Amino acid sequence: MRARGLALGLLLVAASAGAQADDALAATVDPDPMELARAARRAGDAAVLSRLDASITAIRAAPELPAPELAVPTLADVAAGRDPWLAPAAAQSLLRITRDLTALGLDRREADVAGLVDASARLGALADDETARADLRVAARLAADRLSSLTTRPATPG
Repeated sequence: MRARGLALGLLLVAASAGAQADDALAATVDPDPMELARAARRAGDAAVLSRLDASITAIRAAPELPAPELAVPTLADVAAGRDPWLAPAAAQSLLRITRDLTALGLDRREADVAGLVDASARLGALADDETARADLRVAARLAADRLSSLTTRPATPG
């Protein structure tokens, strides 16, 4: 009986911790980068990444992640979407992330380069989509070009 009570208590604590992580993102409405970074740390990387397709706060917090390149594929999809709030926020986050990424940083974190190449192709398609908003097309082109420059390795002689 005591073991059941202990198991139930641990389950409640785990559920509470998950709710607190989600609450950290839900409670943050201030777009200040420092506040977003704090919210991202409190919520955790997994919570931010899992909410990118539906939370403007998670989208805005994505550039503050320790490995922001993990958010790029989902942000590319959101930017190509038709949500009038999430798409431009995703495009802005993509610009911040791709501006700050370096080839050395990607190598150190052993980033999924294939995922970034795919995201670059999707962003290129968005940039070429004449039915998309002009600001999203420009942001998509800049982000796609930056990703392309980061993921294209020069051929080694020999």
